[in-house]
Amino acid sequence: MFRKMQFYQRMLLIVVAWSGLIATPQAFAAYKQITAGYSHTCGLKNDGSVTCWGRNSYGESTAPSGTFAQISAGGGRHTCGLKSDGNAICWGAGKTSTGNDLDFGQSVVPSGTFTQIGTGSDHTCGLKSNGSAICWGNSGNGQTSAPIGTFTQISTGDLHSCGLRNDGTVTCWGGNWYGESTAPSGTFTQLSAGNSHTCGLKSDGTATCWGNNSFGQTAAQSSTFIQLSVGNVHTCGLKNDGSVTCWGGNHYGQTTVPSGTFTQVRAGFIPVD
Repeated sequence: MFRKMQFYQRMLLIVVAWSGLIATPQAFAAYKQITAGYSHTCGLKNDGSVTCWGRNSYGESTAPSGTFAQISAGGGRHTCGLKSDGNAICWGAGKTSTGNDLDFGQSVVPSGTFTQIGTGSDHTCGLKSNGSAICWGNSGNGQTSAPIGTFTQISTGDLHSCGLRNDGTVTCWGGNWYGESTAPSGTFTQLSAGNSHTCGLKSDGTATCWGNNSFGQTAAQSSTFIQLSVGNVHTCGLKNDGSVTCWGGNHYGQTTVPSGTFTQVRAGFIPVD
């Protein structure tokens, strides 16, 4: 199961500016959320429709019609969206559960309504209206075995998942080769799970990261942030003034942030050449 980590060696940094999406084929559209997957990107427009672009080998960029409240592009060649009525729908790979590569059922959404959805490598997690978490897809490392309890946020990484509890503490489950599922003590307001590291945002705006630090992706930062996003070997943070800072691996310029002010930052996955 560790194999997939070897393929996530470069990352795609996507940022949203005040005027819309920057440096993509959709530059003239207006979006309220973006999400970057393995080698594709999706945007949630102001009217609730979804547009995706990039690789589409499994239909991961063929967004269905309808009105959505949230979207999430995964590393398992699939994308999921949460509709305005709370129903979730996924498209791309994983529409069956044969257990073969890219076919772990990560797109087979269980019944019920959700308030949040998150896509990992070959698994997906949803947060239900009662605060409980449910995950589906590849569970070879326990990444779909959500613990009992209620959460205010979930975040899915490559082979692990994390949840932010009502009291601000973080619980993670699944793969833990680098300590990415060993959450530190303390209270947080937001979390982001990546390939083999995880970061949490504390109430004072400082970032705490744990797990793989091979490229400095979990290194302590002196800045304060309002949002964090974790990729494979890098991390990005959105500051109060709208600027973005990224740290960690910079093999393809993923930590070289363009100038400007932004409202959201998202680190995604693209494969090795």
